[in-house]
Amino acid sequence: MPLKVTLKPNEKILVGTAVIANGPNKAELVILNRVPVLRQKDIVTEDQADTVAKKLYFAILNMYVAPEKERDFHNLYFLLLRQLILLPLEPRAIDLMHEVSECIISGDHYRALKVCRKLIDYEAEVLRHGEGSDPGLSAKPEVDSHTP
Repeated sequence: MPLKVTLKPNEKILVGTAVIANGPNKAELVILNRVPVLRQKDIVTEDQADTVAKKLYFAILNMYVAPEKERDFHNLYFLLLRQLILLPLEPRAIDLMHEVSECIISGDHYRALKVCRKLIDYEAEVLRHGEGSDPGLSAKPEVDSHTP
């Protein structure tokens, strides 16, 4: 079934392995075959992946856009998942991790990305409320300024 995508002016989109940049006007694309499709706002680069949940998203994103390297990113995914599981988390976060893993196992990487976005939002909420002082939740653990 064709996928119809409406692009905003100057928006970029990933279709397969090609990055397509829209011009100054709104445009519609119809994608006729089954390829990975991601909007610019849904792409997280390695540099932007500065928390465990974002690194998890980055691993899933790479499984989605580069299926031939999926096995390599499975290893990273499970390593990061282990880091998260060891943290004291609310049932909501555990449920999200479970749902993401089910999506990965079933090969639905696009849906896994959508669910992982919720995990990123959860992580941001925890960090905002100061509950994320555990280095596993943030890329930069807090350093005690009184330590010599």
